[in-house]
Amino acid sequence: MRWAGGASEGGESEGRGLARRELALSLSEHARVQPERAPVVTRMLDLLAAPGAFSRLSLDPGHFTASAFVVCPEGRRLLLIHHAKLGRWLQPGGHIEPTDTSLLAAAEREAIEETGTLGLEPLCPGVFDVDVHLIAASSKEGAHAHFDVRYAFRAQTDRLVASAEVRAARWLEFGRVAELNPEESLVRCVDRLRFVRASELWTPTLVRKPEPR
Repeated sequence: MRWAGGASEGGESEGRGLARRELALSLSEHARVQPERAPVVTRMLDLLAAPGAFSRLSLDPGHFTASAFVVCPEGRRLLLIHHAKLGRWLQPGGHIEPTDTSLLAAAEREAIEETGTLGLEPLCPGVFDVDVHLIAASSKEGAHAHFDVRYAFRAQTDRLVASAEVRAARWLEFGRVAELNPEESLVRCVDRLRFVRASELWTPTLVRKPEPR
């Protein structure tokens, strides 16, 4: 899995330049509005300057991934998947595919593929959260880090159809997320979703996109 642009699995392409600049600007803006995440953003910007930053074959120090924090239409529940390999309840997400035009697009695609959720709308502008976490070595690849860029969405329906990639998908009230997964990287995002839900960023009803003719 890799960044869009037509390069080989481990290579880069000229078409990635604009995407890199846009991502750098988005990450820098996130560090400005969420200064406590600035050290993580610095690590991401360093990786962004390196070849192979979006290739899953790059293991030193790692590569970018994208994930989605999706709330239900009422904004009181979070969409979680039971990860098949890790055996934990997490937000949808994964590696970058050749067809992804941005990390935002990758996060949305992963949420749709894994859970069948439809009609996702960005919940707030730009990057929602950033996290770097270690992936243990396996028989197929060595230990490395996932530089996870996270985006928040609101679903237009609570209908879910879990794919074969995950063990299960479910909506869970914000207050119960820590019961399934108390990891700080997940809990802090739930706290921020609560803030967004109570802020001027929240609208009672979604403005639905017109159906294509």
